[in-house]
Amino acid sequence: MIVRLLLAGLALAQPLPDPAPVGPDPAGPSMLSDAPPEPANTAPVATTPPAGQDEGSRVVRGTAAAAGTAPWQIQLYMTTPVSPERIKEDRELPSSDLNKKFYADMSREELTHLCGGVIIAADWARGSAWALSAGHCFVDKNDVLRPAGSRRVRLGNNYLPEATELKVDRVIVHADYRRAGDRRHDIALIHLVADDRTDRAKLAHAMPATLPAPMQRVVPGDVLKVTGWGMTGENEDGASRDVDGKALRGSPLLLEARLDLVAADRCRKVPNLMRTVWDGVLCVAGDTTGQDSCQGDSGGPLTRRGVLVGLVSVGLGCGRPGVPALYTRVDRYLPWISTMMAASTPGMNAKCRAVIRGRRPALDCLA
Repeated sequence: MIVRLLLAGLALAQPLPDPAPVGPDPAGPSMLSDAPPEPANTAPVATTPPAGQDEGSRVVRGTAAAAGTAPWQIQLYMTTPVSPERIKEDRELPSSDLNKKFYADMSREELTHLCGGVIIAADWARGSAWALSAGHCFVDKNDVLRPAGSRRVRLGNNYLPEATELKVDRVIVHADYRRAGDRRHDIALIHLVADDRTDRAKLAHAMPATLPAPMQRVVPGDVLKVTGWGMTGENEDGASRDVDGKALRGSPLLLEARLDLVAADRCRKVPNLMRTVWDGVLCVAGDTTGQDSCQGDSGGPLTRRGVLVGLVSVGLGCGRPGVPALYTRVDRYLPWISTMMAASTPGMNAKCRAVIRGRRPALDCLA
């Protein structure tokens, strides 16, 4: 693990103060009511796969995202996918075998898919960008960081086979995230750079989402949108089929779902979520649509009229009627994000929190 600390003064490191709690307030006005509308459908982005390729319902009961409406979406993928040996073993299993995952039928983009993410700043003249994703996309079940070169991203097209790639130059996971614990602070900041596998012309179709202003909030009743290339149905206990018995597959085409912010008490009643509920998350459900995010959508954007309000974090199953899920609340982490962007260095792969040393924000990273 590479850990670099910013030496900014000799004063004892103190935690960077968090913004005042701005949790959902049913009696208060929506602070996003004057937010800019979602981008118009103007970018020349392919949204239809070749004839014969599965276009089934994605996300969970989702609909195809129109071109140009989520230009900030990225796919985080693994650079060490399923081995040829495992693909061969899976191919030889009969279709009736519930352990069969159908690896041989998957495209490269599906076979390597891991998580979603969202661009928050870009300098395409230099071929670089900053993006957010979920912390759990970068650590194993024991909270150990994955190797630095094990992740890349695809972006610039709703249809993954037509997207381009960027290298992940650095990864900073929030130091207080515990995948094996309460799963709070589920956020990671990554820096992306172009390399010899990048089609720079396609970068023009990728644009940052707008970060919320301090104290900017959503309230119950606000309609939100989540997008992703993740699983299209719920599985149970790691099974390769969804609860309807269909092969569990991801989507090559970006799908969107319309969701609603609901009272936090609803998430506290879900056993899998109760320990994670605090003022740094949003409790969200598809009450009016029956839609939901699912496995593989983690870290993807939850937006309100183009403003990034949340990141897909944790839930119980996918698309279960009346069952909400938790999303990391982005406005809660604005100081952390700005400090990580300013103080991190190329090549970092670390867990860090923001602190004040002297009078300057700095990084406090775990060794």
